[in-house]
Amino acid sequence: MCRASSTESSGSAAEPRAKRIAQAIASVDLTELKQLARTGGGLQTMRNRRRAWPLLLNFRSLTEPEPSDEEKPGESAHPDEPQVALDIVRTSLPKSTEYRKDEAATKKRQEQLGNVVCAVLRKYPWLGYYQGFHELALTFLCVFGSERPAAEASKMVALFFVRDAMSSNLDNVLVQLQLLYVLLRTVSPDVHALLAELDVPPFFAISWVLTWFAHDIDGFEDICRIYDFLIVSPPLQIVYMAAALVKRNEHAILACDRDFAIVHTTLAQLPQTVGDGEWRHIIADSYCLERDYPATKLQHMGNSHLPKLSAVNSFEATWRRLDPAQPRAFVGLVPILNGCHPLVSESASAASGSSGGGSNGRAVVNRMARVIDLTSTAQKARDLALQHRWPILFATVASATMVMYAWLLVQQFQMHP
Repeated sequence: MCRASSTESSGSAAEPRAKRIAQAIASVDLTELKQLARTGGGLQTMRNRRRAWPLLLNFRSLTEPEPSDEEKPGESAHPDEPQVALDIVRTSLPKSTEYRKDEAATKKRQEQLGNVVCAVLRKYPWLGYYQGFHELALTFLCVFGSERPAAEASKMVALFFVRDAMSSNLDNVLVQLQLLYVLLRTVSPDVHALLAELDVPPFFAISWVLTWFAHDIDGFEDICRIYDFLIVSPPLQIVYMAAALVKRNEHAILACDRDFAIVHTTLAQLPQTVGDGEWRHIIADSYCLERDYPATKLQHMGNSHLPKLSAVNSFEATWRRLDPAQPRAFVGLVPILNGCHPLVSESASAASGSSGGGSNGRAVVNRMARVIDLTSTAQKARDLALQHRWPILFATVASATMVMYAWLLVQQFQMHP
């Protein structure tokens, strides 16, 4: 069972922590930066985040996608841009930031937000916009203060964290929400039983998942603290945070009248009830949940499986291969067939496999699936070795699996030089 503390380790008060953050940024110590982002008060200040988030999000590790023959960079509008414009008009800037000074400043920031979102969509036109992505982008814009870094952060989150939501539908997001109930069945069985009794679907948490709580929390510092944590975590971590939030409020939930509307409303409003300093405890709890019930195990527990090329299942096999010193194309990490979303490519590959066609595309998708499977196996072996403190076994298994992993990657590079 995971044991994590949301407080600082001994001898690390506020001032030493600030010094540790500065030193980690200066030395590009990503291990230390990730630990600081996960624990306590996170990265503490906007200045620290402007310096640390680009490192943690692997800025400039992707080469720009090549435009098609019919397109010139920046000129082809994305079909979802009209919806983006409608959502941005309705978007208010976070409270407690200097960006809400006057109406002119608000309009300027909204215009910049539109540019950020559209920049991501135009670079990767196979991504589909969903209502709420602009709130993710707004957080990055308010932290960085300018369009270019905000667009880069939004791009990395879109490609590696919330990609499942940017397909042609939200089917795989609904699977993630079902995994929330799988977690609750284990960690808060009484709440799960209540929700099952009243037939309450997990839709109360959909804005939590799609916006990383930005839609549901007023305090901008709290939002930034959550983002500190989520950008150094796997894509499904937001679901573990949702479970931790429900778990910490289970007494209030169980005290509700046995009424569908009352229970659903109570759940939907939980983020607004979190007091000052409490998010760090929810973050610590969710970190333990993810360690105890990693994504692969959770999917097996609930018999609710996401596709191999989902952001959740492909994260370990792709994120660890990013290196700003050696930028690569995203298509070299995840197959993009015929300009389609990876989840569409995977479905099309499966369909062509059953009909006997599309052998080349199917080979690419299957090769990526093998890399994902092997990475998952290596991760399981590593976790098991660490859990039982078997250093010799860990070294042996890690060495063997990494050799196999390297061989598979070489095979994939032959498909995507």
